[in-house]
Amino acid sequence: MRLAPLLLLLSAGGASPANPSHEALGRELGALLQGGRPTEATADQPRFEPGEQVESVVSPGGLFRLHFSRSGPNAVTAADADGNGVPDSVDTVARTYDAVAVFYSGLGYRLPPEDSGGSGEHGGDGRFDVYLVDFAGRADGAFRVEGCLTTDMGCSGYMLQENDFAGYGYASYEQAVATLASHELFHAVQAAYRTGLGRVAEEGTAVWASERFAPELDDLERAAPAYLSLADRSLVVDPDGPAQSFSYGASLFFQFLSERLGEGVVLSMWEESVHAPSARWPALLETVLRRDWGMDFDTAFSEFAQWNLATGARAREGSGYARGADYSGLALTAKDLPVDEASVRVAAASTRYFEVAGGAESVSASFEPREGTDSAAVHLLVAAVNEHEVLRVARADGPGSLSAQVSARDATHVVVAVVNGRPEGDGRYGRLRISAASPDEEPARGCQAAPGPLPWALLLTATVWRRSRRRRTT
Repeated sequence: MRLAPLLLLLSAGGASPANPSHEALGRELGALLQGGRPTEATADQPRFEPGEQVESVVSPGGLFRLHFSRSGPNAVTAADADGNGVPDSVDTVARTYDAVAVFYSGLGYRLPPEDSGGSGEHGGDGRFDVYLVDFAGRADGAFRVEGCLTTDMGCSGYMLQENDFAGYGYASYEQAVATLASHELFHAVQAAYRTGLGRVAEEGTAVWASERFAPELDDLERAAPAYLSLADRSLVVDPDGPAQSFSYGASLFFQFLSERLGEGVVLSMWEESVHAPSARWPALLETVLRRDWGMDFDTAFSEFAQWNLATGARAREGSGYARGADYSGLALTAKDLPVDEASVRVAAASTRYFEVAGGAESVSASFEPREGTDSAAVHLLVAAVNEHEVLRVARADGPGSLSAQVSARDATHVVVAVVNGRPEGDGRYGRLRISAASPDEEPARGCQAAPGPLPWALLLTATVWRRSRRRRTT
């Protein structure tokens, strides 16, 4: 990653300054490949310098060839405690890449194809090559696409990895290697299917995969705030500039899918990308959700928006994410009662979260979509909360005017969320009203439930049933 874009990324909160993020996957890296691999003098930085003696070893599992130097600007740490003639640091990398590859293969993913053939340097054989080079703090590693069987499909490449992680913010060398290997090798796995799905799909599922490989790395936990603090951004539009960290934070959506539906949903999306090579990732996901899980993108996304209420301090065991307490940073827009916003815009695949004071007998909210717009995928969530949990949630689903009400006497606050579950297209506008009801007004309307596993599932089932019924009658 070039230094200027990296500094913008760090300022957005996606990574700590001492722990730079990884380079992005994509055909845009093609310009960087024109000079060759890092063992060639014509290669762009990072590369081995002319005269630097480069050695290579094969990983114990025989899947990888690692290239390194013992002296010079790219030298690895030289300690060799086991006396096998290979630096311990290189042994660690070799074992880790083997373990990651076996793990992803065990989940059903394709492994990267062999890189033999073609012109130029190919590492000496068909094994996947890992080059340990000095990134000088600009990044910590990158997978680089080198060639494809067809345009953007069945692609192979090689890995660049920081040689010693000196000055980086990882707790240990082993943690750094495991984080980098699990993230970047999943980019290589992605390329074995198809490149060009965009940053959200590529970085989001790579962070998710790293979490699956080793949850203790906390890579997803560090990335989640970049989404939760910007949930009003569209999940289906790739960010650029300072907001690039949002792509890493989008891993939370894929974590939700795997916890709610099983980890196979992410694999199915990548497999579908081969069968529909021109489709965008939301369309791929829509296809597999309808075919294999009996729901659509809108249904999944609206439940995702509800799960995000129970994160950070409001997470509760058995409700929503298994590790929801570790996902912090949901941004809520504070409002004073009563609220009457004439034009609230909600982008496709996004959520606007508002917070008002609790303590009243009840709080009601309504959302009136702009006349003439398709509001079938618009949802309204009204949640009574305190500092430690989500007490209950009322929900209304489009099309048409939406209204919901919750009992709020025991709540410190009420969170109102307007959700647009459409996987593409323009945003939806509408009028949002929020008010506190006095004790003599009518009781709360709609379905209310504490967000435990069963009530949340019932809310989703009711939503799916209503939608199915609506489709049959139109």
